Amino acid sequence: MAKLVLVGLPIGNKEDLTARALHALEVGKYFLAEDTRSFGLFLKLLGISTDNKTLISFHDFSSNKKFTQVERLLNGGEDVYLVSEAGSPIISDPAFPLVRHLIEKEYEIDTLPGVSSPIVALELSGLPPHPFSFHGFFPREKRDKFMSSLGPGTHIIFESPHRILDALAVLTKAFPEGEFCVCRELTKKFQSTYRFRGENFASDDIRAQGEFIIVLHLRGTKSPDGPKLKKLAQDFLDKGGKKALAKVLAEILGEDVKKIYAGMTRDA
Repeated sequence: MAKLVLVGLPIGNKEDLTARALHALEVGKYFLAEDTRSFGLFLKLLGISTDNKTLISFHDFSSNKKFTQVERLLNGGEDVYLVSEAGSPIISDPAFPLVRHLIEKEYEIDTLPGVSSPIVALELSGLPPHPFSFHGFFPREKRDKFMSSLGPGTHIIFESPHRILDALAVLTKAFPEGEFCVCRELTKKFQSTYRFRGENFASDDIRAQGEFIIVLHLRGTKSPDGPKLKKLAQDFLDKGGKKALAKVLAEILGEDVKKIYAGMTRDA
């Protein structure tokens, strides 16, 4: 059965292309690409001819006719490859609506994963990886609502070079105690990483050129649930023990109960 195949492409360094993805680029006939011209240039850079390939433009503004075109190819037994501009086709690229549509129609989906910039940034940040949330680009409007929705954990946010300093000014003012890592031009020649607390942000330290990812870690600051805390405290009084106490402390501190209990056991 023919299938739609998601192909992850390098985010900067072409040497990061996987062997499976390279094989797909060589043998595939039908490709969906956000920018067919730049994808064609990438194929030529790899020494792959486009003479026997069909490159189909597919972007956020593509109509349902493109969905129909893909279905027609799949029904005809042809695999269709969906490539990203860089990184994963499903991350901030237009793949999701098509993938959802084809799954609902019971077509087969496959993926040839590669480098993904949110994961690279998370690895470089040195910030706690669990839990983390990816939010796409920092919103231009309703920023207060967005920032109020950010709970404890690590948050990954895209930003463009001409808005990066403004975004950081807003975020660091809102989260002065937050731990920040700003990654620039990942996997490229001028890759840079800036780490700082929100209250120590200095715009002069950051060169506002290239592609940016902001990684922000917020410690647990949620308010305890009163009725729940009362019940947990009563359980501790009735039963005692480290597990019951760990649950009380976790609710007060907004931290993971297993982590607190492990620390209590280790210190015993």
